[in-house]
Amino acid sequence: MTASMKTARPKDQIRAAYYDQLGGGFGKKVRARVHWIVRQAKGEHILDIGCSGGVVPILLGREGKHVVGIDVLPEAIIEAKQALLEEPTSVKEKVELHEANVMTYTPDIQFDTVLMTEVLEHIGEPERFIARAVSFIAPEGRLVITVPFGVNDYADHKRTYYLNQLLEQLTPFGKIETIERIDKWLGVTIQVYPEPREGRAILPAEVEWLEDAFEEVERLHLATILDLKRKQQNLERKVQRLGEQTEELEHIRAESLLHEQQLQEQHEQYKMLEEQYAALLDRFEGSLVTNLELLEANASWKSKYRSLARSKLGKVVVRYWKFRRQLKQHRSRR
Repeated sequence: MTASMKTARPKDQIRAAYYDQLGGGFGKKVRARVHWIVRQAKGEHILDIGCSGGVVPILLGREGKHVVGIDVLPEAIIEAKQALLEEPTSVKEKVELHEANVMTYTPDIQFDTVLMTEVLEHIGEPERFIARAVSFIAPEGRLVITVPFGVNDYADHKRTYYLNQLLEQLTPFGKIETIERIDKWLGVTIQVYPEPREGRAILPAEVEWLEDAFEEVERLHLATILDLKRKQQNLERKVQRLGEQTEELEHIRAESLLHEQQLQEQHEQYKMLEEQYAALLDRFEGSLVTNLELLEANASWKSKYRSLARSKLGKVVVRYWKFRRQLKQHRSRR
C-alpha cells in the first residue's frame, strides 16, 4: 500500500458506531456485523488485518483468545491501544496491536483464523492481499472476509462487490464454508487449501441465494425510500405550518407596529397636554399671586377705611354721605 493510499484513507468510525455514538439504528447494524465476525473466528490464535479501533481483537481477547491486530493507519492503532488500556490485565495479555502493512508484515506464528473485514473494497488488486493473508493461516485454518454488498460509493472504495466477483477471488484459495448477508454487507468464510487451485463458477444454489439477497436488500432500500417519503411529507407539513405561523407572526408584528404607532401618537398627545397643563398651571399660579396681591391691597384699604371712619373727619363724611343717600331716596319717591 502506497503512502498516498495511507494518507487518503479516512478514519474508520467502527468503535464509535459499535457503542451507538453514531446513532442507535446504525450501532445495531454494526454490532450485528461485528458479532458475526467474532463468531467466525475459530481456534486459539487470531490475526485481524485492518483492525481499526480494536473492537474485534478486544472482544476476542475477552474470550481468552490470542489476538494480533494490525492496521496501516497509526491513528487507528493509537485508538485501539487506548481502548485496550481500559481492559483488565487478562485481556491485555491476550491482545497485541501493531501499526503494520499486511504486504510487509511477517508474523512469528501461523494463525488458526485470519480476519480481513471491510478491507478488500479499499484495494486495487485484492488477489495479492488474499494470497498474503492465506500465507499466515495454519493448515485447515480459516479466512473470514466481509465487504459491502452492492453499491457503496464511499470515498476510497475502489470496487463494488456482489457475490460472483468475491467468489472468483476467494475460491482459488479455499473451500467456501459460509456465505451470509449481514444487512448491507456480505460475509464469506473459507477453509484454506494447502496450495491454490483453479477458481470455480458460481453454483446454482449460490445464484438462488444471491437473488434472495438482492430481494431482501431491495426491500431494505424500498423501506428506506418509503421512510424518506414519510419524513419528506412530515417535513412539508412542518414547512407549511411554519409558513402559516410565519404569516401569523407577520400579522401580529404588523398589529404590534400599528399599536406602537398609536401609542407613540398618544404619547405625543399626552406630552402636548402636559405642556398645555403646565402653561395653564403657570397662568393659574400667576393669577393666584395677583389675586393675593389684590386681597392684600383690599385688606389694606379696608384697614385704612376703618381707621378713617373712626376719626372725627371720617364720621362727618359718613354722616354727609348718609344724608345725601336719604335725600336722593326722598326725591325719588315724589
